[in-house]
Amino acid sequence: MGERQESFAYRPALDGLRALAVGAVIAYHLGYGWARGGFLGVDAFFVLSGYLITSLLLIEYGGRGRIRLRAFWARRARRLLPALFLVLTVVSVWAAWAWPGDQLGVVRGDGLATLFYGANWRFVATGQSYFALVALPSPFRHAWSLAIEEQFYLVWPLVVFACLAIGRGRARVLGWTCVLGSIASIVAMAALYDPADPSRAYYGTDARAHALLIGALLAIVLRRWATLRPGEGRARSARTAGRAGNLLAAVGVLAAGACLAAFGLVSERSSWMYGGGFALFAVTIALVITAAVAPGPSPVRRVLSWAPLVWIGRISYGLYLWHWPVQLALTSERVGLDGVELDLVRIGATLAIATLSFYAVEMPIRRGVFGRRVRRVLTPVAAGGVAAVLLATTAGATAPPAYLQGGGRQGIEQALARVSKAARKSPPPSTTTAPPTTAPAAPGPPAPATPPATVMTAPPHRILAVGDSLLASLLPGLMPAARSRGLDLQSIAIPGCGVVTGEPLAPDDSHLSWAAGCGKDMARLQLTAVQKLRPDVVLWMSSWETADRIVDGTQYDMDSIDGIRMTLQLVDEAVHRLTSTGARVAFLTIAPTLPTLEYGAPTAEATRRVLLLDRLLTQYAADHPATSFAVPLADQYCPGLKDCPQQIGGIDVRNADGRHFSPAGAAWISPWVLDQLTAPRPVPVTP
Repeated sequence: MGERQESFAYRPALDGLRALAVGAVIAYHLGYGWARGGFLGVDAFFVLSGYLITSLLLIEYGGRGRIRLRAFWARRARRLLPALFLVLTVVSVWAAWAWPGDQLGVVRGDGLATLFYGANWRFVATGQSYFALVALPSPFRHAWSLAIEEQFYLVWPLVVFACLAIGRGRARVLGWTCVLGSIASIVAMAALYDPADPSRAYYGTDARAHALLIGALLAIVLRRWATLRPGEGRARSARTAGRAGNLLAAVGVLAAGACLAAFGLVSERSSWMYGGGFALFAVTIALVITAAVAPGPSPVRRVLSWAPLVWIGRISYGLYLWHWPVQLALTSERVGLDGVELDLVRIGATLAIATLSFYAVEMPIRRGVFGRRVRRVLTPVAAGGVAAVLLATTAGATAPPAYLQGGGRQGIEQALARVSKAARKSPPPSTTTAPPTTAPAAPGPPAPATPPATVMTAPPHRILAVGDSLLASLLPGLMPAARSRGLDLQSIAIPGCGVVTGEPLAPDDSHLSWAAGCGKDMARLQLTAVQKLRPDVVLWMSSWETADRIVDGTQYDMDSIDGIRMTLQLVDEAVHRLTSTGARVAFLTIAPTLPTLEYGAPTAEATRRVLLLDRLLTQYAADHPATSFAVPLADQYCPGLKDCPQQIGGIDVRNADGRHFSPAGAAWISPWVLDQLTAPRPVPVTP
């Protein structure tokens, strides 16, 4: 047993591998382009965990003929729970102070799911809701991987014990279980992958289990390798071992290089990763582990055993736990720094907190500062206390804003139902002639200042509002203001879709689960609405036209030459639909997003696209005065469209996200909007 245990003794190089893995994840979350594949650091942890846990279980069974499950789980609890409890407590208290009330429910749900190691399945259940896209990132978003590992720790010892018992101590049954389980998991990931919403394939334990099982299979193989005894002479055995060691060292260098390349080049949006790419990376990490633990000279082991890397690897669990909440808390607006300087502050704070946690909390508990009897009582009491803190700090949670609920095909169907109800309640005047192609002229002669080739519009009575969540956030002020003026205002605003057709993409150009309903269904909704409601004016306000989108299978970058042409074409098509019964379209310009303490500052690209969209719509209205006109709303709440004020007249015009209107802001600006919509405007007369 001595030789077997020595082959699985502590290896500093494995801590060095942990350091590289957690460093890749942190760099990825900081948004560095050279670490676009840093998310694979999580897969490295999976393989390493499968290898180490299976090694320990095999050693214990080999020495005792059994596995002390209670002791195993107690060791895992001492290793994982103290730091986790601390993170959950601190983050929940911080969120209660810093987060908007409508997002505290997310903190509570994600926090409780993290506490009970079910975060990955919660993220599968919540999927890519529109609220999740525009809300603050969850401070526990990174906890999904911890949940998968803990689920593995709970189940795998039972599987190992059963397989070894069936195999009478031999690992063959266990090995085949790893092989077949890995294949099933790889197939499940490929089958479950949906480019519009990959959350099921990305977060699911079944789809991710192959990385852990590949690590477990490596433990079986290396244990078998360590116990083999060649039957040849020592000299030949030494030569054979030397050649094998050199080959393994070379393979380890190649595998390590491939892993580093993957950290820098692989994209999480690549569909091939779900068709076997994740499994290929797991095998590559297994080769690196082999080079790090196998006897003989190894450049990989030498590099990974570098003392600073080893130390970082020892505190890597705390680094992983803390880096994401720290990044969310230390925004540019709070710290007053930006770029590399801000990232250095974030990394320094993460290192400091993780180090303090490791030496002041984690290590004392792991070394037995509390006796066994105390631990048996303390663990459930501490878990209950953390749950109580989570519930208390999020007691002020409110429901998400109505303007962020719904979207896609479901939202379109709901809007169709509203249109039908509104048409039944207040049917438009019946007509026996074809609808006019221009707005009706006011009775009487035109004003003297009006050019002879134009007429002035009559005051509108029916207004149809189209747009996305930005328009929906204006409706709480717009609706009562319209009623007070005797105007019939109906809305078909659809969060996440905008007005033009095509499939809008997320800011990172990934597909969105609801976006498939933003194409032909949107056109159908608009035609149905104008035919049933016969509006005089269609109010257009939407920000999703700034997104890249897919039209007829081709992706267009909104701010490219081709993207601008396609945007204008889609705008023209939408205007023709919306004016098909004689209405005119009023384009409301929108202002760039404000920087806020909670959300940080918008990217320069996002701001540039908003200004570009305003220019495109304004120019379109100037070129098509018979069917459209522009309303410079953006100038009212962001004069000059630069350095938008946080407050106007003591009113917070926008919500905490810096984008949508607050109820007070909507009430303040809506009368001006209606003044612009109801003002007489010149319309060219068709000869």
